[in-house]
Amino acid sequence: MPANSNRMVRTGHIADQLAAWVAGDLPDSEAARVREHVASCAACSEERDLLQQAASVVSPTAFGEPRPGFAVRVAARAAELHVRPVGAPWWRWAFGGAVAAAVVAAGVALVAPRRAPAPGEELLLAQRLELFEDLSVVQNQDALRDLDVVAQLHTLAPEGKP
Repeated sequence: MPANSNRMVRTGHIADQLAAWVAGDLPDSEAARVREHVASCAACSEERDLLQQAASVVSPTAFGEPRPGFAVRVAARAAELHVRPVGAPWWRWAFGGAVAAAVVAAGVALVAPRRAPAPGEELLLAQRLELFEDLSVVQNQDALRDLDVVAQLHTLAPEGKP
């Protein structure tokens, strides 16, 4: 490819229409514009020569009608092939059952009446609230004893000294 081919695309040259022009697929008005541009632009002229060389090497494929009965044979073969869905049938039933069970469980959880605490339970909880607040202090008594030891460290004499 010519060194200027990248520049052709960037600067808006007719490089994108050149292949269609060489193949003869452009309308007459566009073909005339491309022809004029190729006559005045050396880079596009070089690109046209390369496209013509490539077209001479690769022969175009002619469109032809399929043989008689082709569509019927394809349809019959497609009917013979039974495409099996992904997963065995038991997988589909198991997955469907799991989804159904989840929907039922969610429905029961949303619809089931919530039990309100009895009037006496609230009073009992309020009375025992202080115990629960003090529970963290009781659980951390070992840490409090350690703090007492740390507070007394400055009074101890270093080892080996009276």
